[in-house]
Amino acid sequence: MPNDIDSQLQSTAQLVEVNLGYGDQVHRPRRLDHLAGFRSRSAALAAAGELQALGYEIDGVQRRWFTVWLAFGKETPVDHGTAEAFTREVVGVVDRSGGTYDGWSGFLVTEDA
Repeated sequence: MPNDIDSQLQSTAQLVEVNLGYGDQVHRPRRLDHLAGFRSRSAALAAAGELQALGYEIDGVQRRWFTVWLAFGKETPVDHGTAEAFTREVVGVVDRSGGTYDGWSGFLVTEDA
C-alpha cells in the first residue's frame, strides 16, 4: 500500500514549523536521517540503490522481527520548499519498492552552531 503523501507532507511542514519555533536556521544544511521499513531485504536494497543514486548515504539495512529497516541520510537544508521536495523524493522511492516511510530527523542549526 502506498504511503499517504499528503500526510507525510503535513508532518514535514509541522516539523519545519516546530524547528523554526526553536530558532532553527532552516536554510542552513545539516545531516538528516531517514528511516523506511520493507517486507524483504531485496526491496530494501532496491530502494537503497535508488537512494544512493540520488545522493543519499546508506547507513544500514537491518531486519527486526518482520520488517527490514533501511536507515539513510543526506545533508540538506530543511526550509519548507526543500523539505517538501525531499519528502516527495524519498516517499516516491520507498513507494516504488513497496516500503513504508517512517520519517526524518536531524539536529537544529542555531546561531551558536
